[in-house]
Amino acid sequence: MDQQSTRRRLIEATGVGMLGLTAGCVSRWTERDGNGDSSEESESRDSDADGGAETETGQDDTANGAESGEDESENTDDVPSIDGGAVVFVYDDGPIEDYEQAFPVHQEFDAPATAGIVSEWVGREDYNGTDWMALNHLEELADAGWEIASHTTAHTALGAFDLVEDVEPDETRIYPEQRNHGFHHGYEIEITDGNESVRRTVVDSDTDDIGGFLEFDEPVGVSFDADETVERYPDDLMHEFLEESKQDLEGLGFDIDTLLAPYDIVDERTVDIAREYYDGISNVHPGSMHNDPEAFDPFGTNRDYFIEFTTREEVQAELDQVAEQEALGILGAHTFKDDVTAERIRETLEWVDERDLEVVTFREAIGATETLE
Repeated sequence: MDQQSTRRRLIEATGVGMLGLTAGCVSRWTERDGNGDSSEESESRDSDADGGAETETGQDDTANGAESGEDESENTDDVPSIDGGAVVFVYDDGPIEDYEQAFPVHQEFDAPATAGIVSEWVGREDYNGTDWMALNHLEELADAGWEIASHTTAHTALGAFDLVEDVEPDETRIYPEQRNHGFHHGYEIEITDGNESVRRTVVDSDTDDIGGFLEFDEPVGVSFDADETVERYPDDLMHEFLEESKQDLEGLGFDIDTLLAPYDIVDERTVDIAREYYDGISNVHPGSMHNDPEAFDPFGTNRDYFIEFTTREEVQAELDQVAEQEALGILGAHTFKDDVTAERIRETLEWVDERDLEVVTFREAIGATETLE
């Protein structure tokens, strides 16, 4: 922002700068219980999605970084103090409602937020029931102090899913516990029991008398015991989803330091790969907003929704605990949902203000907790 906030308490954090920080989600078409039932058409890898701009890298950046590193204090930003408690608002997916509903209300309170952006959805119109923020919208958010975070390239679930049915070699269907990987046709899936691994391309997904299934372009070719087998995206695709989203958004001119995992699905493998590109994941453990600042792990975060799947009474009680314990609360919302209105967002920010809780971005929260170490 052009001017420092008069409301937000700032402390000088020598040696810790936001620019120095270098390397979640229930979507519109699935409910929190993860049953995977889809009311929208599955996304095809061969769709007309714009993958975003590529970035150019070179030795000059490295040289400049090394040169500036001789005096770290020169590149140090002010980091908001979270003494007394703080909250982070993390909005999912990047719909136009983030800009039209959430952003104006946050401006009323001089409160920033973090927006998790699906890089291939930037600027899309009339897709999955809404329009999606374009570059000019994201730039306005960033200029106002919002953090732009990665939400992968195409909103793909990053975790592995156990199988619930054995697989025979001649079968072209598998039955995972959740069929999130069936929302995106054209991607390869790895079926593995730790000893044997097979890669097959998803061409369809639906439910039958057995349950939710993924359909492949050819038979699996190997027998798998459901009790010992998972299906997941292969390592190379995981790196593609995480690295290319970061590169695409950085190519648009944003500093991308953190990740919001689609569908709130994160496992240890996700964390291991994400560490190569990001400083943290804002929704590793859904269902609670409470985080201890003095023991804060940006790859072990707790995030909970503040309008969806909860009540006003529950949110106020949780904010009371954040204030009493001087904790860090991470809150989430999908602004394209009917019940996530400007009025409900304003109401929540009023509760935060009444409890004298600081509002920071996820990036700022990471920097602030590092000063406590």
